[in-house]
Amino acid sequence: MKTKIVGIPLNFGANRCGLEFGVDNFIDRYPKYRDKIEVLGVEREVEDFSRKNAKYLNTVAKTCEKLAVSINKIVKDGNFPITLGGDHAIAIGSIAGVSKEKEIGILWMDAHGDMNTPEISESGHIHGMPLAASIGYGHSKLVDCLYKGTKVKKENVILFGTRDIDEKEQELIDELGIKNYTWDMIAEMGFEKALGEVKEFFKDKNLHISFDLDGIDPAEITAVGTPVPGGLSREMGKTLVSEMIDTASVTSIDIVEYNPIYEKGAETSEYVDELLQLIEKKIN
Repeated sequence: MKTKIVGIPLNFGANRCGLEFGVDNFIDRYPKYRDKIEVLGVEREVEDFSRKNAKYLNTVAKTCEKLAVSINKIVKDGNFPITLGGDHAIAIGSIAGVSKEKEIGILWMDAHGDMNTPEISESGHIHGMPLAASIGYGHSKLVDCLYKGTKVKKENVILFGTRDIDEKEQELIDELGIKNYTWDMIAEMGFEKALGEVKEFFKDKNLHISFDLDGIDPAEITAVGTPVPGGLSREMGKTLVSEMIDTASVTSIDIVEYNPIYEKGAETSEYVDELLQLIEKKIN
């Protein structure tokens, strides 16, 4: 199995300037990836700007569909896709591409729940909706990416490191019984114990890891789309990825929300490089 990195410079899911520069900026900083990252262009579509509850829906849906096709081919070829973004909406496409071939669980490492739907979202930004869409809740253009219907069973999902969840989003998480290790819970019980429980849950299961860089403490990395105080240390994040690869049958990984506009030095791009090197060493 070989790792294949796909870069998606999407910012329309977050409607935030800078995320569209993340992939190119990373390649400029680390030219060794120039021939290793396949960059897919964003598919601009005509939008209905009167729609406030799912902004840039057509563009996001079309781009995710394009990504899903690419990821699906990588999986069918027997390789390991890594999706580099760009805003977290792209996980709709990466998850669809993998789940068409394999039944998977999801470990969603993020400061946010990303469990909004157009009906409950406070902002209308689709990067707050990809997990909900992947388990079958939300606009049909998102839920039905690549193929119709639910991509992952809700009982096979764990949120990890959350610390900023909207009220109605929390209600949906509770209603569906989604397992949620908040940052407060992790800090209280200890990272190792929390990780141990997650490892036990996903042991020997197919697993997609969706790693939002804002899950890491913004005191340690700055170049993220929507930073929230607290969170995992850099080392905790790498340990999480490393030990999950050792424990579960990890099929694919997202690394998202790299926004170079907010970088102070090079600590975030360095961290992305460290994560990619770690994953490649474990998989290749």
